[in-house]
Amino acid sequence: MSDTEEKDEMIRKLEEEVARLKGQIVVTEEEYKGYPVLRFTGAFRPFTLGLSKCRAILKTLDKIQSFVEKHGGTV
Repeated sequence: MSDTEEKDEMIRKLEEEVARLKGQIVVTEEEYKGYPVLRFTGAFRPFTLGLSKCRAILKTLDKIQSFVEKHGGTV
């Protein structure tokens, strides 16, 4: 890893930590084993979603929104 890449990684981690402390959610596009993924970080354990899961979420977004409203209020 080059110096620039190391600095970029450190900046990314610091930005994620600041967002977490502010209660924000940070979504970054990354790669896992050569496949694109979205990484979600915030005031929760970080997780990633690949294309298949993102597509499934988009197809059922209205049901997800109804579920959240029913059990946890508004988004």
